[in-house]
Amino acid sequence: MELDYQVQEETAKIFYGETLVSQLKPLAIDQPILFLTNQRYYDLFAEKINQLFANQASVDWYICANTQCNHLAELTNLLDFAKRYPENQPFLLIGFGNEGIMDLAGFFQKHTNLESKLWLIPVSIRSMGRALVPQRTILQLPNRVVLQTQNVPERIVYDQTISERQIEGKQIDFLVFVCCGIVCDHRFLQNLYKNYPSAHQLSSRPFAGMLEEMIYFYQVEAENLANYGKLFEQAFYLTENGHLLSASMKKFLGMLMQLIWNMEVLPFSFHLKNFFIWLARLGYPIDWLDQLSESEYLENVLFLAEKSKKILVLEKIGIIDGYRTPTEKELLKTMAVYQKIVHEIRGK
Repeated sequence: MELDYQVQEETAKIFYGETLVSQLKPLAIDQPILFLTNQRYYDLFAEKINQLFANQASVDWYICANTQCNHLAELTNLLDFAKRYPENQPFLLIGFGNEGIMDLAGFFQKHTNLESKLWLIPVSIRSMGRALVPQRTILQLPNRVVLQTQNVPERIVYDQTISERQIEGKQIDFLVFVCCGIVCDHRFLQNLYKNYPSAHQLSSRPFAGMLEEMIYFYQVEAENLANYGKLFEQAFYLTENGHLLSASMKKFLGMLMQLIWNMEVLPFSFHLKNFFIWLARLGYPIDWLDQLSESEYLENVLFLAEKSKKILVLEKIGIIDGYRTPTEKELLKTMAVYQKIVHEIRGK
């Protein structure tokens, strides 16, 4: 299937509903191709993909680690690697991999002197979300943004069979849909609650039927979806022992914290405790880590808030009110509400 995608006056073609090989096979590509990918996807797909092209010598691969790869050191290495390409030779750059690959490919293609086109092949719902967002970031590890640009690819190719095979990643992918429901559509969030009531359904039911709605949500609210919970997420990177939380756990808790804070500054009807109970049933760890200081974390949120843009406030689930900066009083109340809900659920 094919969709036209437009965001910030830029357009892309999205192809989905078929396997990656079947989507690439009929294409007559008559220029050199450079794949940027993670080691995992090179091992799984490089041989099959190379066989699709008559002139395999024109297909090259730049391989990154399986972890976050949109950082300065990787960009420097990629720039050195790309020196082998003559400036007068157009080529096709294909980013094939995780979220970091989406950003690395997008940033490199936008700012290289080489003549090139950009395609993206996301391998999960998370990297699909990143592909749909125009913003491309390069980090100073672990998580400080040092370079940023805007770049929408010419084509996005999504093969759901790749992401559905990664069972361990489905729980993290599901948070993308939850965020879409919170920011964009209460009905969509309610359907998630009905269709995925337990961890068993979450691991066994495919996400393919929600892809088109997700694309629509990103077309309308790409920036708000990309940034929802990010202020609260970033504070974990500054907090002592924050490294004990995985990147996805930081993102998960950041989303929860922004939602609770929102309901403190602009109350609306929403069963927050039931929402927590549902997430716990799905297998998400809702408890605060004992090794993390609550006060230090909130100080870091406040520190970042004072030097960052205002963050999204919802009038109610799926309806945007505006933007504002959290205050110390609001943050203290947010943490108190969070702990109260968790303690009630745990029976403490």
